[in-house]
Amino acid sequence: MRKVFNVANRLPITLSNPIKKSSGGLVAALEGISNDDFELHSVGWPGTTVAENKQVETALQLKAEFGCTPVFLSNDEIDGYYHGLSNSSLWPLLHYNRLYIRYSQEEWQSYISVNEKFADVILRHIADDDMVWVHDYHLMLLPQLLRAAKPELKIGFFLHTPFPSSEVIRCHPRRSELIQGLLGADLIGFHTSSYLRHFRSSALQILGLESEMSTINFGNHVASLGVFPIGINSTSFEEELSNPDFFSTLKEY
Repeated sequence: MRKVFNVANRLPITLSNPIKKSSGGLVAALEGISNDDFELHSVGWPGTTVAENKQVETALQLKAEFGCTPVFLSNDEIDGYYHGLSNSSLWPLLHYNRLYIRYSQEEWQSYISVNEKFADVILRHIADDDMVWVHDYHLMLLPQLLRAAKPELKIGFFLHTPFPSSEVIRCHPRRSELIQGLLGADLIGFHTSSYLRHFRSSALQILGLESEMSTINFGNHVASLGVFPIGINSTSFEEELSNPDFFSTLKEY
């Protein structure tokens, strides 16, 4: 069965005793995907530091019990990549909060290093006919890193935040690298048509790349663009609402 590597900053698990599945928007959105035609395999940071002598054991357990491959990060990497560049620089940028953008070269280098670490983990486990689905602003460099290492790999990217206008994106010192990173994907997904339009405009204004309505040529590669509003697994909510236990619980309140 063909495998899809679902790559996000966080794995859909919580490292506790015992290890358990976690909740969140991405987890809820993917619950409705049928695995009849492919095997969904998660790659990401387990949410906490793991001692080096425990990493092999933890990785084997996560793969066997949850279909997950962890990317272990140090405290310094978490501070620089996650709290630093991702959440103190990219998050305010993408949400039009330019006054709150903080940037440092050291945090940018940490962001590069962690994106490279994700790429290394994926490339060690992926087969020729597998696909990769990358999520969100924490991993904007990853599609191009994977494309450079494995040109025939099928890569998708979905941005779970807004993509602002080119006037805002060009405020970031690493605007060119970020857009080039996304253009390594075969398909780049956005929530709305305005976000897609902003991305096309940014590719033109910053990189000088002309585009069609839903495609951009980047070197020898064509990146397709699409609008895919993400939601919840509505079927599971409907099933829960029709469960008699649900109404008995409401009566308690």
